[in-house]
Amino acid sequence: MSAEISSPATVPAVPDVERVLSHNFRALARFLVFRLCLIVTLMLGPVACIELGVVPESTLTVLPVAPGLFVLIYTVLRLRFATRLFACKRVLRHYPLTYYSRVAKKEERRKVYGTVFALRVSIRGQHGAPLMRGVDAAGSTRWPAGFDEGGWVAGDLPYGGVVISPTSAAMLFVKPDDWGKLELRRRELGSERAELARRARVDKGKWPEPRFS
Repeated sequence: MSAEISSPATVPAVPDVERVLSHNFRALARFLVFRLCLIVTLMLGPVACIELGVVPESTLTVLPVAPGLFVLIYTVLRLRFATRLFACKRVLRHYPLTYYSRVAKKEERRKVYGTVFALRVSIRGQHGAPLMRGVDAAGSTRWPAGFDEGGWVAGDLPYGGVVISPTSAAMLFVKPDDWGKLELRRRELGSERAELARRARVDKGKWPEPRFS
C-alpha cells in the first residue's frame, strides 16, 4: 500500500479489502431481497387474496399489479450495479490501494438504473486530475459518506478503477469521463501498466451514458 501524504498520522487506516467487499455484497443482497418482497407483494398478493376469497375480483383489486411490474423492470435495470461490484472485486485483486487526499464530487445524474457521479480524484494541491464517472458498487443512489477525508484507490486512473471511502466502506467503480482525451497519457504509462489494466479488465473505455463535459 502507498500514500502520497508524507506524514503517516494524516493518512487514514488502510481498509480491509475483504471486509469492504463483504459489506458491499451484503448491501446489494439486502436491496434485492427488499425489492423481491415488494414485487411479490404487489404482483402476487392481489391474486392470492382473490383465490382465497378474501376480496372480490375487480379492476381495483388487481391495481397493485401494475406498479409491481414497474418495480420488477426497475429492479432488473438496477442489477447493472451487480456487474460493477464484480468489476470492483477484480480490480482489487490486481491493484494495491493508494491513498488520495481529495475526492471531489462535481455533478450527479439520475438514471433509471441509478446515479452516476462526476468526480475528480487527486492529491490535494495538485491540478490536472481527469474527470471521472463513478457509480456506487452496491447500488446506492446517494453520494457515499467519508470522501471528504479523501479515498483509497485501486487501479490506474487513466484507465479506471475503484475508490473506497476511508470511513464508510462505500465503494465507487470509476472510469474516465472522456476516454479518448486520455489516450496519450495511457500510452506514456508503458506496456506493463497497460497489461495490468488488461488483466483487471479496465483497459476498455466503453461505458454507457451519461458523459459529463
